[in-house]
Amino acid sequence: MPVTAFVVDALLFDMDGTLVDSTAGVVGAWELFREKYPTIDVHNILSSAHGIRTVDNLRSHCGIQDTDELEREAQRFEEAIVSTSKEGGRQGIIRLPGVADALVQIAAARHHPNPVWAICTSATRTYALSALRIAGIPVPDVFVAAEDVKKGKPLCARHDYS
Repeated sequence: MPVTAFVVDALLFDMDGTLVDSTAGVVGAWELFREKYPTIDVHNILSSAHGIRTVDNLRSHCGIQDTDELEREAQRFEEAIVSTSKEGGRQGIIRLPGVADALVQIAAARHHPNPVWAICTSATRTYALSALRIAGIPVPDVFVAAEDVKKGKPLCARHDYS
């Protein structure tokens, strides 16, 4: 296979599906939430919810409108991703193939004053930090999580974290 080289000034990584795979936990969390919200269609949600902030998914699929309840349920959902990820023989939250090798090559460049790689995720900071720790992935100095934006995909605004 031919090698393609890219020359870039910086790298911006998504977390889930790029660095880690938390599918097992996401399935478990939605199955758990079906107990409280029995009308949700887990299969349909799984086909459309990836990359969307948890609060936006819960508002859309579970009908939660109260801001305080939405925050509580989002925290419960993301805790359930971790706690259910290995239930019933599931694989858990794992680092994706090739990620370790890639990060070794750019490891020193994750720190201020001139970081050249960052993570931008629709996950909350608490969950994202847990997932990265479980998968053995270092956290760069520039890290954008769900609570750092007012609107999630597809209406994200540009942010300057320099």
